[in-house]
Amino acid sequence: MTAVLDGITARDVTTDRLTTRVMYYGPDDGFTVMFFHGNVWSATWWEETLLALPPRYPGIAPEQRGSNGADTASIIDATRGM
Repeated sequence: MTAVLDGITARDVTTDRLTTRVMYYGPDDGFTVMFFHGNVWSATWWEETLLALPPRYPGIAPEQRGSNGADTASIIDATRGM
């Protein structure tokens, strides 16, 4: 698992369908801002943006399937294009 910047928490979240890594920043309450990366990056792309959020806005950035160890059973075959 890729290390995260200080102040950001990363946890694995498991459902019946998949397991993915989710990065969290900020308070447990407030207006949550979600960040989704494209299929050629990972959620770590959003770390500096998460840290720049105003204090009252928690941020969440999940890994998309096949990125950075998320849902390794569904690795994306990049040889087939985007």
